[in-house]
Amino acid sequence: MLEIDELSVSYLPDKKAVHALGPISLKVDSSDIYALIGPSGCGKSTLLHVLSGIIKDYQGQVTLNGKKINPKKHDIGFIPQNFGLLAWKTVYKNCLLSLRIKEKAITSSHIERIDYIMDKLNITSLRDRYPRELSGGQKQRAAIARSFIMSPDLLLMDEPFSALDALTREEAQELFVDMWNQYKTTTVFSTHSIEEAIYMGKKIVIMSHCPGTIVEIIDNPLFNTKNLREHNEFHKLSAHLRNVVKKGWKL
Repeated sequence: MLEIDELSVSYLPDKKAVHALGPISLKVDSSDIYALIGPSGCGKSTLLHVLSGIIKDYQGQVTLNGKKINPKKHDIGFIPQNFGLLAWKTVYKNCLLSLRIKEKAITSSHIERIDYIMDKLNITSLRDRYPRELSGGQKQRAAIARSFIMSPDLLLMDEPFSALDALTREEAQELFVDMWNQYKTTTVFSTHSIEEAIYMGKKIVIMSHCPGTIVEIIDNPLFNTKNLREHNEFHKLSAHLRNVVKKGWKL
């Protein structure tokens, strides 16, 4: 379980403190997937950077499975907006990178897992290509593969599909949810898309404007539902989310 207790983050640009996030308290059950949604600048990325270990200076407590969160002790996967692939490494070597960073020996079971996940994501034929030779959707699938290959304790994604065109984004979302359904990796992701939050989030966390706090947490009845727009419940939930986000902006 991921537990966030009274988390606050402030920055000091030009020696003037800026309160960017919090206080936030949140519990994410193991094997759940939470979507963070809210206005631009509300602190979604800041929260993910705390959870990933990029930001270490904060107030409050963050624990994962009962221990203070620490990327050196926990396996944490992070997919940034630009996918985070190293330009000088092939797709296959990028997929191995998380294991290399953790200094894990590459065993036959790892190789089987890599081959299986790359096949599921339809990137086996791309294994010897470099990121510059890939489309946006192919880069995204490589980033997803790298994250699932490491079997992370926690997977974080910062607006992971925002750079893709509409059709590619829908395909990438479906591929990701298919992989998540198989491995049930505890996941927190941010998005500006209400439809994406409804499709991919088992729970939807609505945040206020900066400094971001939690306005509402919604148990999503439409998680992983195909053809969302054909469901009456989608339009009700979408309208509710829009109203709450707008109210959060005015807080």
